[in-house]
Amino acid sequence: MAVKMVFWPALSPDWIGRIRNIGVETHEADSEAAALDLIGDADAFYGRMTPALLAAGKNLRWVQATSAGLDGYYFPELHESDVTVTNLRGIYSDVIAEHVFALLLSLARGLPEYFRSQLEGRWEKKPVPVIHVAGTTLGVLGLGGIGLAVAERGHAFGMRVLALDPAPKARPDHVERIFGVDELHEMLADVDFFVICAPHTGETDRMIDAEALRAMKRSAVFINIGRGKVVDLAALTRALQKGELAGAGLDVFEEEPLAEGHPLWAMENVMITPHVAADSDRIEDRRIGLIAENVRRFRDGRALLNVVDNRKGYVVALNQ
Repeated sequence: MAVKMVFWPALSPDWIGRIRNIGVETHEADSEAAALDLIGDADAFYGRMTPALLAAGKNLRWVQATSAGLDGYYFPELHESDVTVTNLRGIYSDVIAEHVFALLLSLARGLPEYFRSQLEGRWEKKPVPVIHVAGTTLGVLGLGGIGLAVAERGHAFGMRVLALDPAPKARPDHVERIFGVDELHEMLADVDFFVICAPHTGETDRMIDAEALRAMKRSAVFINIGRGKVVDLAALTRALQKGELAGAGLDVFEEEPLAEGHPLWAMENVMITPHVAADSDRIEDRRIGLIAENVRRFRDGRALLNVVDNRKGYVVALNQ
C-alpha cells in the first residue's frame, strides 16, 4: 500500500509532482479543517502540526516540519509523542554563516560609520575603532549545522574558535574547545566575538542574561542569528547603552518586528537586519531536495535525515 502524506500548507504543483513521482499518495489541504479530514489514515504529514491534527492522525508516523528552527512548533502532546519529527536543518547553514560574517566584518571595520558618511556625500576619514579579526577569539553558542559553518569560516579568517553546546559531540579540528552549559561564563570571558546559533528551547530560554553579558569583555562584539528568546533583550540593550559591549549585529529578537522607537534602532554601534539571514535564491531547491530525500527514505523504511529529539525540541545527532 502506498504511503499517504498530507501537506498543509500545500507545496507548489511542481514540488507536489516531484513528491508524487517518488511513489507516495499526496493530499494537499488549504486549511486546518481540510487537513483534519485527510490526516486520519495518513502515514506522514508536512507542515505545521497542531494538537488537533496530532490527535486525529491515528496512523501518523512522521512529521516533516517546514523550517530548521522549531521555536514555537512544539506543544506538550508533541513533546511526549512517539511520532518522528524532522526539520530542514542544514539547508541554511552556509548562507546564515555568510550573514554572520557580513555583520561581524562590518562591525569590526567600522563600516556603518562610513556608510553614514556616504549617504551624506562626505569623504571623511574618521577615528573609527577597528578590530583586526585574525588572531581574535570567536565564541559560538550552538554547534549545529549553522554553528559549524560559522566556526569553519572563523577558522578560515585566522580566528581562534571556541564553542558551547549542550549535546555531547565530537570536537571538530578547527574548534579549540567545546564548553558545557555550566561553563558559559568561562567561555564568554574569553571571546572577542560571540555568535548565537542556538535554537530556542527550555534549555536556552534567556540563557544570555545580564549576568552572562557582564562576563563578556567591554571590547566584545555580540551577534545573534539564532533565536531572539535566547537573549534577555532588555539586558542586552542596557549593556550596549552603558558601553559594556563594543557593538552588536542582530537579525532576530524576542518580539518581531522590533518595536518602533526601541533604543537599539538609534545606536551607532548596532546593526539590525529584519530576520533575513537565511535569504538566498538557492534555498527553495534545497528545501524540496531535502523533503524529497526524506520521503524516499520513509517510503523505503530507511533512517530519516534531521530527526528531532521530541523531548528536547532540536536535532541532537549530526547526519552521517
